[in-house]
Amino acid sequence: MVTIIATIILPPSTTVLFRGVEVDLDRCSPHIRDAIEMALTQGTEKPNPLADLEALEERTTAQAVSQLAATMLAQNAPFEQVEDALCELRTHMDEHFLQRKLVRLYER
Repeated sequence: MVTIIATIILPPSTTVLFRGVEVDLDRCSPHIRDAIEMALTQGTEKPNPLADLEALEERTTAQAVSQLAATMLAQNAPFEQVEDALCELRTHMDEHFLQRKLVRLYER
């Protein structure tokens, strides 16, 4: 009987989860990569390269949600329809801001 043991060596992953976004550090500029690595190791006391986008995302989403909900409720839309529309809006806003964050992180 012969037993064969194989070892597969994979290169270290350069993908990290940063503030809810999967980031490939190899695609980032050295400046952004350093900022992300510093924020991941040293926590919240270091600058967040996405802070202004996250603040904009919160303001914009809150404004859009309140405007959509108020408009639909003023038109006596059924609550289920309002809820569905708000979920769709949230999905759209999340995707929009994810793309903006990736553009910022990859500086493209």
